[in-house]
Amino acid sequence: MEYTTFVINICNDRWNKYSKDTNYTRFFGCSGKNELDLDWVNSKYNFYWNCNNDLRFNVAGCSESHLRLMKKIIDEKLNKVIVIEDDAVIDFTRLDELKHIKEFCYIGGRLQAPTLKKKLPRENIDLSHGFNVIDTHEYIITGGHGYYFPTWEVCSEIYHNIIGRKKRRAIDVEFKRIQKDTKLNLIKLFLYPAISTLHLQDANNGFTFNDKRYRLKNNNFLY
Repeated sequence: MEYTTFVINICNDRWNKYSKDTNYTRFFGCSGKNELDLDWVNSKYNFYWNCNNDLRFNVAGCSESHLRLMKKIIDEKLNKVIVIEDDAVIDFTRLDELKHIKEFCYIGGRLQAPTLKKKLPRENIDLSHGFNVIDTHEYIITGGHGYYFPTWEVCSEIYHNIIGRKKRRAIDVEFKRIQKDTKLNLIKLFLYPAISTLHLQDANNGFTFNDKRYRLKNNNFLY
């Protein structure tokens, strides 16, 4: 296939749904609690004051998984790379929609208000099928379960922007930061509707909000 689709995964149970489809390539992620030292995590990452150690390991492990994969893309000079997490699936019939994209592009995610204090009036957001430019005054895109690097050079710009910071946050928070920095102009595109959608059985099994189980209502096909 013209495109390489990496699935970030550390759990065999979650990999099973992909294992018979050769369109997916497994990338073994970072198991935070098993691989990372808490002092290192606290020195490299910013957290809310009430974030417990288990969540710190999970956030850092997830982020390091994405960063390790990005480093692999750069080191091996890989082009046309799709990255998903192991609670997402790809509609491979729509990959031709990526052929003209020359920059980072979300192919899945969730629309979110640009600040926590602002509500998101979905009915006022007019999205067209195909390419859309993120309007950071009205909304941003969150989630790391589907994005596309057309070239390793594009990946490199974003990777070095993140690792060059003294301390970083969760990978989706870093992506949101870059979206909002219009001077960087590195993350501004997304495809609508989503090509990468959530596999709800797995997504709901691992998604928490403020230490409570949060039930996702849909697969984010419409962000």
